[in-house]
Amino acid sequence: MPFLEGPFAFTGKLDMLSAYRMRGVDKIVVRRKGGPSGEKVKTSPSFENTRRTMSEFGGCSRHGSYVRMAMHQLRRLSDYNFGSDINSIMRQVQLRDGTSEWGRRSITLSEHTRLLEGFSTMYKAPSFDSIVRTPVYYTMDRANRSARIEIAELIRDINYFPQNNHAMFRLTVTLGIVPDVTFDVAAKEYLPPTWYDPSYYSIDISTGWNPSLEGMESTVLELAMNALPPDNRWTLMLSIGIEYGAFREGGKIDEVKRFGSAKILALRGKEDVPGGGLGDDEMGEEEFNVADEAVIEDLPIVKVKKVSEGFRQPEMRYVYSLKEAVVEKPEVKVYRYAIPVIAQKENIISTAETSVMTSVVDQPVVYISLLPEGSRDTANTPGTSDVPALRSALTLAPAVDDQPRLYYRPVTGGASTEKAAPENWNGFSAQVRTSSG
Repeated sequence: MPFLEGPFAFTGKLDMLSAYRMRGVDKIVVRRKGGPSGEKVKTSPSFENTRRTMSEFGGCSRHGSYVRMAMHQLRRLSDYNFGSDINSIMRQVQLRDGTSEWGRRSITLSEHTRLLEGFSTMYKAPSFDSIVRTPVYYTMDRANRSARIEIAELIRDINYFPQNNHAMFRLTVTLGIVPDVTFDVAAKEYLPPTWYDPSYYSIDISTGWNPSLEGMESTVLELAMNALPPDNRWTLMLSIGIEYGAFREGGKIDEVKRFGSAKILALRGKEDVPGGGLGDDEMGEEEFNVADEAVIEDLPIVKVKKVSEGFRQPEMRYVYSLKEAVVEKPEVKVYRYAIPVIAQKENIISTAETSVMTSVVDQPVVYISLLPEGSRDTANTPGTSDVPALRSALTLAPAVDDQPRLYYRPVTGGASTEKAAPENWNGFSAQVRTSSG
C-alpha cells in the first residue's frame, strides 16, 4: 500500500491518483486508477476465477457487517477499523465449507463459533483484558436468547488498570444475533435468511458511572432478546466493553468518544455441532445431563471409623558419609657422604664412601662399620686386630627449618669428636647396620 509524504501531501483525486486517509493509519494512502474495466471483469472468460473470488469475498464482507451489528453499541470502542480483521475470520469460516463449489461456499458461523471468541477491537491501545484483569463469568441461554454476566469487584492497581486521563468509567454488555450467510443463485450474491431484520440487532446494558481512581463493586447484569428466529441458522453473540466519561456542565457525564476497549466474549451456535456449544468460562445447565433415576447399590455399605492419628512429628534422617583417610607414605631419602679415613697400619690416607638409607619418620640410630680396601666380611666384626676399625655412631636429629642433621663420632683410637655433617650430606657407601634403639 503506497503512502504520501512530503510538503505536497494532499487528499482527493489528482489525475490518475486518489489520496485519502484511513482510520488506524497515520499516513495518507494513495491509490492509482486503472486496470481492466468493470464490464470486462464481469463478462470476460479470462476473469472467471476472479469473479469467483470476488463473489466469496463479498459474502465475507457482508457477513462481517452482521457481526458488527451484533455489537453495534461497542463499535466505537476501538482504535482502528477492525472490520477487515473480522472479514478475515469470516473467510476462514467460509473455507471450512467442503460441499459447495468454489465461488458459492456458505459462511456458517453457527458451526464454527470458537474462531471468533475473544476477538479484541484494539490494535495499539490497551485491550480489555489488560485493563480488567479479572475473569468475567457469564451464562448464555440460546433457547431464550438471554445472558447473565457476573463482574467481580474492581480495585484500582489490583485487577483494574484504567487510562489515567479519564475520571469516570462504566462497563457495557451487548447481546445480538448473527445469521448464517449462503449464496443465492437467483440473486447471484450472498444473502442472509429472509427473516433477518433490524430487530435481531444487538441490545445493550451498562453499569453506572464509577470513579476511575476507586474502582467498582461487584455487579451482575442480565439481558434478553425478544426476537426469535424461525430456524436454526443463527448465532447468539455476547460482547463486553469499557467506556470512559468526562464531567460536563451541571455535573453531567458524557462518554469520551474513541476511547475505551471491547471484545467478543462468547458465541452460542448450533448445539449439535462441535465448537458451537458453551464457552470455556460458561456456566450452562445444558453442559450436564442429570439422571432422574435413583441408583441402588448392591453391595452393603460399610461404615469405616476414622481414627485420628494426632499430630505427627516429621521424620528426619541424617546421613553421614566418611571420607577416605589420606595415608601419607613416609618419605625415604638417600644420603651419600664422603669421609676421609686415616688407616694406621697402612699409614696412608684413603677415602671411603658409605651410604645410609634413613627415614624421616623413624629417625633410627645408625651404626656404620667401614671396610678398608680389599676386605669384605671382616667389616662385620669391628675391633679386629689386623683391620683398623672405625666406628661411628650417627644420629639424625631435626634442626632449624625441620632439616635433619647428622652427627658422627669417628673412633680412631684417640679421643672422639663430633662433627656436623654438611647440609648437602649424601650418605656413606659401606655396609650398614641400623637399630631403632
